[in-house]
Amino acid sequence: MKKILIICIGIIFLTAGCSLTTVETGQQPVGSGKEMNSEEEMNNEVSAPGITIIAVGDIMLSRGVGGWIKRNSADYPFQQTRDIVASGDISFGNLETTLATGGTKLPGKGIWFRAEPASAEGLKNAGFDILSIANNHILDYDTPALMETIDALEKKGLGYVGAGENLKKARQPLVIIKDNLKVGFLAYNEFYNYYYSPYYRRTFEATTTQAGTAPMKEDIIQEDIKKLREICDILVVSLHWGTEDSNHTNINQKELAYRIIDWGADIILGHHPHVLQGLEFYKGKLIAYSLGNFVFDQNDENNKQSVILEIVCEGDQIIQVSAVPIYIWNKSQPVVPGDWRREYIIDKIIKLSDNPGTHGIKKDDRAIFMPR
Repeated sequence: MKKILIICIGIIFLTAGCSLTTVETGQQPVGSGKEMNSEEEMNNEVSAPGITIIAVGDIMLSRGVGGWIKRNSADYPFQQTRDIVASGDISFGNLETTLATGGTKLPGKGIWFRAEPASAEGLKNAGFDILSIANNHILDYDTPALMETIDALEKKGLGYVGAGENLKKARQPLVIIKDNLKVGFLAYNEFYNYYYSPYYRRTFEATTTQAGTAPMKEDIIQEDIKKLREICDILVVSLHWGTEDSNHTNINQKELAYRIIDWGADIILGHHPHVLQGLEFYKGKLIAYSLGNFVFDQNDENNKQSVILEIVCEGDQIIQVSAVPIYIWNKSQPVVPGDWRREYIIDKIIKLSDNPGTHGIKKDDRAIFMPR
């Protein structure tokens, strides 16, 4: 059973040498940290800390997936991948739906996702520790559903980043302490300034007075990274960005990703395209441009093919990244395929990641990538 400590930190930050403190955010610690059984074990933990971060793509628990959950249980979508997700010291995904019963559909949007709040139990049981809610569906049913989603996550002890009742809360990072390593998370939404009806110009951007998502604005990201970098060993930035249904990154993604790493990030995890895009190492840091879908009910084969990333770190260094192929079965349940799909998806992520700084190899049932 994973034991970690999740701490929320306010955007009023610590100076060098200050201790890590909690603030009143509603998010509570979900563990006590790993117990030390002896002085020797403690010394080993301090001298050579290492963790594995699991990262998956978009998790949508409404619509067709919601029907499968209703007929089975909240655990149904994760039954075939739970062992992998739960094996990570820290497990992360993008929650592409509200978890609510209330709220009103944003007029004109066309696609709205709202899953039962009880679905949070399935996320918890699946082994997730933290979720991004900085995306273009978290306000499908307006502010009440967003706040109900946050409440559902908090009740299950699940961490979240990227949205909140105002801009300060939406920008608020989350730090997970595991085996003496502090891993900080931030999340931002590229599609923050869209609205769908001229009669209700409700965008997804959080402001000082409006709930919403943290906007993918460079000055905000740079400021947040600079402050969080002071207290983190590993800094992860989740971005909801890119071109939907495209396996190829665009120049804006690449240029922004490089800047974010230059500002101090160690790992970038991309979401939104609903299909796989490549991995890249830049200055020894990881960019996963799009992790595709993890749980979704889309029809196209491209939307059903994805990976689970296992990111192995020693101290603040990325040692190895494994991409475990998954295929969404019955438009609801990711599985590790045992047929031709496994080789196809492994080949696909290796080919998409074939760039000057990154090279993948097949090994057993996965693709392996290591920084050069």
